[in-house]
Amino acid sequence: MRYVLLAQVFFLSCVAFGGDQPAACELEGKSIVSRSSSGLAQVSNLGGVQITCRVRARPFPTKPGASRNALRAATNAYQISPDGSKKLVPSEVKQFGGGGGGFGPDPQPEWVDFYVLIPLEPAERDAEARKYLAKVEKSMAPEQITQETHHRGLERVRELVYQQRVGHFQVACRILDGDRVMGVGAVEFEVLFKGRFSDVGLPGAPPA
Repeated sequence: MRYVLLAQVFFLSCVAFGGDQPAACELEGKSIVSRSSSGLAQVSNLGGVQITCRVRARPFPTKPGASRNALRAATNAYQISPDGSKKLVPSEVKQFGGGGGGFGPDPQPEWVDFYVLIPLEPAERDAEARKYLAKVEKSMAPEQITQETHHRGLERVRELVYQQRVGHFQVACRILDGDRVMGVGAVEFEVLFKGRFSDVGLPGAPPA
């Protein structure tokens, strides 16, 4: 997946839900391409959106041999209509970093870095995968293209489609220690149309 986005730091204050502890969730500047007239962060539909969430550090294990789980992130994405109503839509998380905490009376907050993708509807995702694969197969010898290789290729490309749906979204983020919720926050942004996966292709391997 490609995340070639212009740098500008935008911090969105977290929001807490119910009795959960708050998490400070930040939309990373490299994901922001512009802002709306109202100041809402805008991101590209080509690639995931990088988010960092921070929570209060957990007590460090003191018993010999004791350990603790790495924190992980989970999301619920809501598409916001012009009238303000919200609809739950699918979202996918690709976590790639985290850390923090430590010893001492005042340990640093723990943090989790991840990308969130708000994928296309299944039919649109399949259409982009078929269009891209058709371009790839044009550069292949006919004898290389069998029903089996076409099917395998389509399944693989479908998993790699990183194009997001366009619109205004709020993403509720939960930071988890196993099944325990350590903190809850949210980011809000608008996804702008910047192109199609079938035209741009995979990183380092543009379609013929």
